[in-house]
Order: sequence, then structure tokens, then C-alpha cells
Amino acid sequence: MNDSLPPLSPNYASTKERVFTEQVEVHGKWPVEFQFRPARGDHRHLLVVFSSVGSKYGFGTMLDQVQCNILRIRDHFDDAASYYVARNMDFSVSDSIQALIQSYVERLRVSRDEVTLLGASKGASAALYYGVKYDYKNIIASTPQYFLGSYSKGHGQLGDAVLGEGQSDENVAIMDAVMPEVLSEETDFDRNIYVISSPGDYQYEAEVEHYLPALKKYENFNFLFVESPTVRRHDEVVRQALPSIWGIIHCLTEGAAPRWGSDLRIGPEAADPEEAADFLAELRGTDTVLAVLTRALFVNGRLEMNGHAFLPGVSREGVKEETKRLVLEKAGGPGGGAVVFPLESTKEIRLYRDYWDGYFAEYATGGFKLQEDFSLASLPRGNYTVSVAVGSEDEGIERRTQLVSRAAIDRRQCLGDSEILVRGGKKSLRILKRDIIGDDSGGLVYALAKSWSRDRKVHAEGVLFQPGRNADKISHGSYYLVLKGRNECFSFPLETKKNATAARSHRNDEDFGNYDWGYFSTPGREGVDVSHLPGGRYVLYVSFSAGGALFTTKAGKVTLPKQR
Repeated sequence: MNDSLPPLSPNYASTKERVFTEQVEVHGKWPVEFQFRPARGDHRHLLVVFSSVGSKYGFGTMLDQVQCNILRIRDHFDDAASYYVARNMDFSVSDSIQALIQSYVERLRVSRDEVTLLGASKGASAALYYGVKYDYKNIIASTPQYFLGSYSKGHGQLGDAVLGEGQSDENVAIMDAVMPEVLSEETDFDRNIYVISSPGDYQYEAEVEHYLPALKKYENFNFLFVESPTVRRHDEVVRQALPSIWGIIHCLTEGAAPRWGSDLRIGPEAADPEEAADFLAELRGTDTVLAVLTRALFVNGRLEMNGHAFLPGVSREGVKEETKRLVLEKAGGPGGGAVVFPLESTKEIRLYRDYWDGYFAEYATGGFKLQEDFSLASLPRGNYTVSVAVGSEDEGIERRTQLVSRAAIDRRQCLGDSEILVRGGKKSLRILKRDIIGDDSGGLVYALAKSWSRDRKVHAEGVLFQPGRNADKISHGSYYLVLKGRNECFSFPLETKKNATAARSHRNDEDFGNYDWGYFSTPGREGVDVSHLPGGRYVLYVSFSAGGALFTTKAGKVTLPKQR
């Protein structure tokens, strides 16, 4: 046997991963951007997906469970949208897109009966356009537009991108005629077409209804009319109808075409008004309150928090105004160190869907945010549990509950001589304020690469990580530059940088940890502005905050000239 080793070959498992890969191919005049994911197992059907306005690739993660080949095409030509039909009135876009689809039909060796076109809104119009014009058998279209020119005119990026600069009435008329002309030229009515709409969407009467006379000519045309109080806007149709859309996709891509007819109404029966009023009034009287954090972010050193907070249910007398307060409470319970801040109510447009409980309740002002003048500067140091109090003066109700977050939250920021942490998740939320100078641990790896002070700016950069705690991504921890004087202490956020060369040179050979992001620097390496600090001598520190720990190491000394 030859003792020499063969060269490494590509690993077949790696080359055959069933995941979306983003690609660009030039077909005809236009490069076409798309994603493709091969079928999982013996599911040879091809699902072609067109995106809606504001969506890069249609339906996002909603298609994860679909087993067949998926081709998702982006509407992006010369840096703008085309409705998948015309870019600046150049209709050759559709030829390029069709050529891409046809190329995958040939690569996968599928027939016209084994291709399904899917889209919502703008993408739904595209699904109908390509299905009819280029002869594909299966079409799923949720809330398609009919008058492409009128809809594009003045509609954000679509206007100039599709109709050309000035968006002339002549071009509007040409684009408005696209769908009527494609449908009028149809000769093959052997298609499976599924259109989804809702009376809650204004576009049903303005757009979708105009399709129906032509579409009813098809042998298997199915019109699903979504009736639900949760559909009040155009983009909510596809969300409410998603289970039905999933069902259609799975059936078509497995070779089975449902036949429901042109008047299928989906959704539960309308609720009895008296039953609904009784239920919501009883819920209002129940000892419960809702408080969910949806966003926490430090912006220019200031904590911004947004979320949902309201009293569930509706009073018999109708919607009542609510007041909201943020409560930070130290150990020991109410009265033992609680600090209260007023919250501002905000308008929300979809809480009736997010917190549906049997009957429709809008909760139109059920959001909250911290007021503009909110500051934690005067908050005493300590570990605080966070709750929200919601009250209705008219009803004599005042309730309080712990603030929670559906996603894990970990936000950190320096503030003068302190660090502020906002941490929590599904069970509780805490705010911690602690000294910006932490432990000087001998176990840290620290190597100052560069530091200087000039023109009232201070710069420092270098390696700082804790062995055993991976620094493999930018969010692994936070770094701060601290200037401690005789009487005052100031701190500034540092950037986390990826510097694999520097970090690995300080890693133990027997350590398999990844510390490539264990590098700090002042933003842009231009130094932090300390012109507002009093003149004098300062000790320079770098603090590293990760998990529940705060580590600090000395980085030298700096003398700032006195202000004139």
C-alpha cells in the first residue's frame, strides 16, 4: 500500500447542505438576484417565490418546513424594484426572470405541472403574471394588485423605479393594462389558481375584485375570503391566512390540487356582541395586568425602553384612559428602596392580534415608552427588579406586574462612575447599577497595544479577555475607558474589535477557546473627546463587562491641561 496521503477532497456533506444560498445569475439584459434551496428528500417540485414591497425575499422563515426545491427571486434591478415586470418601463426584466426560472426547471427536470408560483401583494401580482404569461400550472396569490401603474405611482420606491422619472400618466396607463392584457390573451384554462383576500383589506375592492371575472374562467380557481376582526390592514391578510396558505403549498408541491371553488370563506363565525362584551368586562375586572418589554437600547448614553403595558379587557362603559409607571425595586419589597418613573402611553396597531383572548379588543394605546427626560444618573447603585404599574382612574383600578421580555435582553452602558445593565427574559427583568471599576483579576489576558493623549483626546487599544470565556463574537462583552481623578470619575464606551492576530498571540497553546473579538479600541481609533473634563491628573483604566462580572485593569496615567 502506498503510504502517501491523497489530497483533501471537498466533503460531500458540506456541498449538499439543504439551506438557502444567495446567488446572482445574468439572463439576457439583467442580473437576477435569488436564493435557492434544494429539496429535502424525494420532493422534486419547484416552488418559485416573489417578494412583497419592503421584503428582500418573500415569506422569510415561513417556508422552512416546505420540503421541495425553493427558488426565491429578489425584485432588485439596477438598485431598485420593478414589480417583476418593468424597470423604468423596460419590460425586458420579465424575460430575464423567466429565463432564470426556466433554467431551474431544466436543471431540476420538472414539468409545468411541477412548478408552483407564490407571492403576497406585489409578489402575488407577479405570481399571476408569470403563471399566465409563461404557462405555469399552479399559482398562489395573496392580495394581488390589479392596476400596477396606479399602485406604483407615488408609492415609495416603486414610483420612479417602475414608471420612470416623473411617473407620467401615459406610463401609468401602460402599466395598468399589464394584468388585464395578460389575462385577456389566455388560452389555457387548465390551471390551479388560489387567490386570498379579505373584506378587512381596502385593496379587495380597489384591486383584487377586478381579477375575479377573468379568474373564474379557470377550471380550478379558488377564492379564499378571510373573515376575521384581526384583519384590518393589507399586510395582515397573509398572516391570518397563513395556515391555509401553508396547506395549499404543501398540497400543490406534493402533487395534490385542492378544489374549493370561487367562494370559500375562511375564519370563525362572528362573535356575539353581548357575549364579547360580557367576556371583556369580566376580564377587565380580573386581577391581572400585562407588561412586556419589546425594545431596550442605549442611545447616546440614554436608556430607551419600549413595550406593551395595559389592563386586559374592556370596561362596559367603553375604552378608558390608562396611566403607566415604571417601578425599580430593591430587595425588601415596596417601600424598601422603590424608585418610580412615569411612562408615556404610545399607539400600537396590532395588539389585538398579539394578545387575542377569544374576543376582539384593540388596545390602541397599549404601548409604552420612557419619557424623554428619563435618566438613571441619580439612581442609587443597586440591583433592582423592574415592574410596571398600570391604572385607570375612572375605574378605580391600580395594578402592578413584573416586566418581562419574550427574548433575552442584555444591554450595558457606562454612565460616569457607574455601569448600567438591563438584563432579563421571560420571567423577569432587572436593572443593575454598579461601580464602573470592577475586580482587577490576575486571570485576565491584557496587553495594551497603544495609548496616547493629545488635543484633549485620549486613545487606548489592546487585547483584553478572560480565558475560558469565549470572545468569538462582537456581543461577547462590553469595554469601557475610565478616567479616575482625585474627586471624580468619568467613563466612555469603547468599541469591540475583531483582531485575531493580536488575540491569538496571547492565547495559551492548550486553550481551544476563540478570543478573536477580545480586542478594544476607542471609536475609530481617533480617541475620545475629554475636552469637557476638568484639568488634572487621572488614572486610566479599561473595564471589561461580560456575564455578571466586571473586570478592570490599569492602562496608565494621563494629565489633562486646565481649561482656560
